[in-house]
Amino acid sequence: MKRHGRLRLAVAWLLMAILSVGCAALSPAKQETLDERVTQYMQAQIDRKWDTVYSYLDSSFRAKVTREAYLKRTRNLAYKGFRIDEITMLPPGDKATVKVAIDISFMGFTFKGAPQKQEWVKEEGEWFVKSDPEPQSRKNPFAPQEKRK
Repeated sequence: MKRHGRLRLAVAWLLMAILSVGCAALSPAKQETLDERVTQYMQAQIDRKWDTVYSYLDSSFRAKVTREAYLKRTRNLAYKGFRIDEITMLPPGDKATVKVAIDISFMGFTFKGAPQKQEWVKEEGEWFVKSDPEPQSRKNPFAPQEKRK
């Protein structure tokens, strides 16, 4: 009887060890893929390749804003550089929050390390950034805010 209990315990420990090693091995690969996508997305903004930037936006954005409409938008900011500060993968691994520090130029002023929080989602095995279809510049800053409960 004692032997069966010890055997079960040993098997349980072995399974836990295999699972933890397996999960640890998968997680960096997922994060590395996202890291590459974020880097490519940010570099496209620096290079002002708006057609490429559009291809990184999630399907809900692309359903509301055509490529042509996106390319015609006025852009007042110039991206000069960036640094990925933190990537937080949310379970089950199809959503993530990315904190980026961006160097931007606006009206002759340069701002280094401006923080930006990006939400990323996995769609059909590929990472896409969530974006608001209505640019901030077109929103009315004087409109009443939603009431919070």
